[in-house]
Parts: sequence; structure tokens; C-alpha cells
Amino acid sequence: MKLTRQLWRFSTAIKSMMKLPEKELTIKAPWGNLAALTWGDPKNPPVLLCHGKLDVCTGFRPLVSRLPPTFFYVTVDLPGNGRSDHFAKGVRFTVIDFVPTVVTVVKHFKWDKFIYIGHSLGVPIGKFFNIAYPGYITRVVEIDPVPAHHTWPCDRAGMHDWYHSYYRMYDDEKFVKFNSGMDTAPKYTYEKAQHLMMQTRGLSKEATVHVLERCLEPAGDGLYRFTFDQRMKEMPVLPFSGESLGKIYTTTTTPTFCVLAQKMIDLGMYTAVPFVMDEKAWPNGNYRYKIVDGGHDVHIDNPDCMAEDIANFLLEDVKAKL
Repeated sequence: MKLTRQLWRFSTAIKSMMKLPEKELTIKAPWGNLAALTWGDPKNPPVLLCHGKLDVCTGFRPLVSRLPPTFFYVTVDLPGNGRSDHFAKGVRFTVIDFVPTVVTVVKHFKWDKFIYIGHSLGVPIGKFFNIAYPGYITRVVEIDPVPAHHTWPCDRAGMHDWYHSYYRMYDDEKFVKFNSGMDTAPKYTYEKAQHLMMQTRGLSKEATVHVLERCLEPAGDGLYRFTFDQRMKEMPVLPFSGESLGKIYTTTTTPTFCVLAQKMIDLGMYTAVPFVMDEKAWPNGNYRYKIVDGGHDVHIDNPDCMAEDIANFLLEDVKAKL
């Protein structure tokens, strides 16, 4: 109980620092409910923020608090993350299956145009939405888009390896683990859960609060359990080669600003996709990138390293109309 009160106080203090009031809402989807947060006036130009796998929408709070208050910011917990309902049990899904989440949000707010900000898995979700539904997204911000650039050899052996890598869940052991539900989920003290979050994601202790707020639920006896859909741990991307991704991504007509984390570059995450750090490879001349010090979740730990650049990018359309 004491830790719960401390968490609530810290979260309340963070919210009080926001330029815009934070509101929670539920959006109905065909498969269940989407839990969402908004900041700002719905009459302002909309910005949709989409997080990565095993994450939650409050991870964007530190960044949004530093962005212009002249926009209406919306972010959702993806299905199987945070407080949103899971997809139906028993099946495997890929990044493409999250595109209808964006469609559902767009229909809910009746948007015909909006800006998209994605982090990690949220980036390919936005990319494929933009391909399937051209004309809606006016500008794109990509924050360390590692999953968008996972590559596989486009040959028979590559397809063999891709299949066996991502569809192992249908064996007896994996199927039970991925579909048993919350009743069998491990239980932790808050301190242990926080330590695991710091260890697996490299977040500071302060930054974990933004994530734990929405992905832990009480499990009795002062313990907690994570609410994540276990299938998210092995989230499949599609088996494209680096060359194929280059042909698909670089031809976009949507202005794009990409933030790359130095630690991920050092790990070789973008070696197979050199166009990510080559603005001349984008024939429409509408792509820019910035490299920042930090790890994959640098937007939570150190939003100041990118906030001004993102703000200026968001405001370019507004300035052009003045």
C-alpha cells in the first residue's frame, strides 16, 4: 500500500508539470477496448503517438510535456499492452495486425489529417498504415525505429528460418505460456518489478514510473504482476531484406524526421539499412535524421535531447501557412 501511494504521488507530480491537461478515455474496437490518453484541445491539429512492444502510452509523457501546446496529442496502449484489451487467444500476430488500431483511433476522432509519432514497434505500424491509407498522415516522427528495420535474407533458407523463429509458439510449451492468461503470470514486489524494468530496458529508476503506472496490477499480498500479452515478447516483423525495405520506405511522400539512438547504432541495428543514415537516398528529399546519445528508450530518459528538434518539425506546416 505504501508503494502504491508513493507511485500515485509521483505520477500526480509529473502530471502537474504538463503544459496540457491529461485525460483518459476508452475507445471501442472490434476486438475489445483501447485505453488512451489525450493532452490538449481536440480542436487543435491532432498528433497520434504510438509506443513499442511491451510498453505503454504514458512513456510519451516526458516528451509531450516538452512539445508545443498548440496540438492535440493522443496516445493509446496497443492491444495486449498497458490497460488495453488483448487480441483473441490462440493465434499468432504480426506488426500488420496493429494497423487497425490506428484505423480505429482515426475513425473515433473523425480525423482526415494527423501527424504521427512512433517509437520502436510503433514506427512500422505507422509506416504500414501510411502505405495502406495514404493521405491521412501529414508528417512522421520516428524514434529509434529498430523493429522497422529488422531484415531477413529473401531466399528459401531465409524464409525457412523466419518461419521457425516466429511460429514456435504453436508447440505445446510455448502455446501454454502465451495463452494461459493473467492467473498464471509471475508475481513480484514493486521493487522487483521496477528492477526488472530497469534491467531489461535500461531505464533509470525515475523513468520506470511512467511505464509501471499502466502495466502493473495488484496480485494480492502486496505483490504485482505485469499485464502484457505474453505473445508480445516474440513480436514478428515481416521478412524483408534491407534492399526491399529501402525500396518501400524511401519512396514515401510524407515528410519524415528520424531520431536514432547511438547505442543501437553501435550494436549494428542499422547496418543492413544504410538509407536510414543517408538523406540523399530518399528521392523526394523529405527525410531528415538526428543521432542522440542514449539507448532505445532515450525519449523517456532524456526527452530534452530531441524535444526541440521534434517541436520545430511539427511546427513547420504551421509556420508555412503564416
